[in-house]
Amino acid sequence: MMQRKTLGDAGFALAFLVLLVLPALPAQGAAQHDSPPPPAAYALRNVTVHHADGRQQSGVNVVVRRGLITAMGEGAEIPADAMVLEGDSLFIYPGLVDAHGAVELSLPRGEGMAGAPSWDPPREAQGFAPHRLAADYLTATGGSLKPQRSVGVVAAGVHPDGGMAPGQSAAVLLRPTTRTPKDLVMAPRVGLLFSFQGARGVYPSSLFAVIAHFRQMFEDATRHSLIRSEYARDPRGMVIPPWDPDFEILAEAASGRVPVFFLADDDEEIRRVLSLADEIGFRPIIVGGEEAWELASDLASRDVPVLVSVAFPAPRVWKPEGSNAATARDSAEGGLAPAAAREKERLENAYSNAARLTEAGVRVALTSGGGGRDLRQGVRKAMEYGLSEGEALKATTTVPASILGIPNVVTVQSGAAASFIVTDGPLFQEETRIRYTFVEGEMEEGQPVRRAMAGEAPSVDISGTWSTVVNAQGMELSFVMSLRQEGSSFSGTMSSAETGEARVEGGVVSGSSLTFVIVFTMGTESMEMDTRATVEGDRMTGSGTSAMGSFTFSASRRPGAEGGVR
Repeated sequence: MMQRKTLGDAGFALAFLVLLVLPALPAQGAAQHDSPPPPAAYALRNVTVHHADGRQQSGVNVVVRRGLITAMGEGAEIPADAMVLEGDSLFIYPGLVDAHGAVELSLPRGEGMAGAPSWDPPREAQGFAPHRLAADYLTATGGSLKPQRSVGVVAAGVHPDGGMAPGQSAAVLLRPTTRTPKDLVMAPRVGLLFSFQGARGVYPSSLFAVIAHFRQMFEDATRHSLIRSEYARDPRGMVIPPWDPDFEILAEAASGRVPVFFLADDDEEIRRVLSLADEIGFRPIIVGGEEAWELASDLASRDVPVLVSVAFPAPRVWKPEGSNAATARDSAEGGLAPAAAREKERLENAYSNAARLTEAGVRVALTSGGGGRDLRQGVRKAMEYGLSEGEALKATTTVPASILGIPNVVTVQSGAAASFIVTDGPLFQEETRIRYTFVEGEMEEGQPVRRAMAGEAPSVDISGTWSTVVNAQGMELSFVMSLRQEGSSFSGTMSSAETGEARVEGGVVSGSSLTFVIVFTMGTESMEMDTRATVEGDRMTGSGTSAMGSFTFSASRRPGAEGGVR
């Protein structure tokens, strides 16, 4: 039993945690946790499911238990021990896969190479270490990746950097509660990473030297494989040949068994990649590909995928249409200045790159470019310049998952791992928020609440004191809600003698409808509860959701309180 004493914000938080979570917990063992354990199951009722292949299912119940989707369909039974997330206005999508994601790793940078001859340096000094696994140098954990999960990313490709062949890329699942980096890894070897980056101060430092060095290394790898094969066939007359891990993986790449992710942006770089691939035999995947549209038909005919970065740079000289600066300048000069015109052409080509490639039949995966930006923001720009919604969904789910060799991570069906996102609108609309992100059944709240813009002019004034009863999981808790409205905005507090006080923030009145956020704190942790309500006279009814579950409430204005119908 909670003792009767002044608990402050921590008490408010505790009361809500008890209210929302206690009914779903087993009676025994609750005291063993510093914070409430997750519920036995989650249930989303009456949601719309969007599959990556374009299929939609409406009015679906989805049940998640022990990391899996255990039931999914119209009328699927909701277990009594499940935390229910009402879904009338919610949508389920496959989790986003960022094939060039921002997952922290720390690679060695050639320590101990001082004094090496510039004409014959160790491979590490050349940036040539194809045997090295990025998975071995991960430093990220589940907690550090929360910002990416909050914008819908559930899996990512991790690529090493720092040289012409810095190592092998990995695929990771952004599991929330992992304590060690290795627990993120789904596939430690998804391909080699190459670039035309020369070494510093040693051979090969120039572009042509880098290309020559690639050719030489693949030739040496072929020779290495022949010698070892001959020794295995008949060792007589031969010393035991050395084992070279770099040559082993290069031989696999040359045979096409291991793909090669090749960093290349401009059309000349991409042509060089294709030429090397034809000569050596490796299977290329273009990473970056800003000017890949110039070779769209060639890439399509060769079935060369492109990881297109949508981390577009902000215009520096060109002012897009609609800005006052652009209008004033164009009026004064009679058109764009040459520098602005060049920048406009380059950026608009970059924006339309993905659409042109998909139209030509190229497999395109849209990525954050390794920068951890909001992937959907860049996707919206690509859609503005011709990419369809269906192709955008495939380019952020099935295509990157297939390239990384993790196709099942984007499957949303009964029996599959529960890795998906829940939104409050169509995925790529600007105003749509990621409400929840599930990764193997672990649920987190998504993007932070953004202040909504009022629609209709307010038809009610909610200023005053309201007696409020919150109901969650069949339990009730009483509060006093004090609100102050100014125009279409309002804020206030919720409190009770037992639990202390929470804040009401970001309130917006549109007609007789309200949206606001209840914010409470436990120690250093805060929780936001998104809330919607309607007002009729001196009565208010509504509902809300948080990371801990959903609730409903009703309130009545106390006699003598200010406010009323406008």
